[in-house]
Amino acid sequence: MAQLIITGSLRGLTNGISEFNIQARNVHQLVRELKQICPSLAPLIESDGFAVAIDGEIHQDILFAPISEDSEVHIIPPIGGG
Repeated sequence: MAQLIITGSLRGLTNGISEFNIQARNVHQLVRELKQICPSLAPLIESDGFAVAIDGEIHQDILFAPISEDSEVHIIPPIGGG
């Protein structure tokens, strides 16, 4: 199973859980799966500003980016600047 790794302030949305085993094969399926296992994370992926990194490659607005069985997936919050 692929691993969803939760870091930083996002752990506050998961009651401190830092890793989830996921069965999703693309980001679209990941959103559906998160609505079941951790509903507070799903809207973040669907919102503007958040990105998803799959095996070190950052994807934005790509719901069908592939996730393999041994992938490591990270949700990346927006980075402020100015």
